[in-house]
Amino acid sequence: MLDQIINSLKEQVGGDLMQKVGLDQEQTNGAIETAGDSVKDVISGGGGLDLGTVLNLFSKEQNSSAANDLLGKLSSDYLGKLTGKLGLDAGKAASVKDLVIPALMSLLGNKVGGNKDMLGSLLGDAGKGLLGGLGDKLGGLGKLFG
Repeated sequence: MLDQIINSLKEQVGGDLMQKVGLDQEQTNGAIETAGDSVKDVISGGGGLDLGTVLNLFSKEQNSSAANDLLGKLSSDYLGKLTGKLGLDAGKAASVKDLVIPALMSLLGNKVGGNKDMLGSLLGDAGKGLLGGLGDKLGGLGKLFG
């Protein structure tokens, strides 16, 4: 499902990346695919993430400071990949981020909203650690009261 969102993202911002930022086709494709990699890496990285924070990030409201922190991590990870992996200078990378991240979050929000099952389907293996961790915690509660 993330592949579908990345394809939609290419259609939505690909032209702007070439016209407004000056990327060529290869750089544009790389920048958009790298956005998907950053989503997977940040979500699967854990770091004390809970399901509610991740769902809030992909909801239309995005009203928690934890979700804003997660968005900051995503943006930072993405900038690092744009400059390191794709070799863009800092100015171009920031321009790419400013075009891609809001469009990506909108597409993800439309797909996921507050639905944890959609989140698991969207992230595939990357989301299993997050969703599995929640199951382990709930299982532990069951044992506590068992």
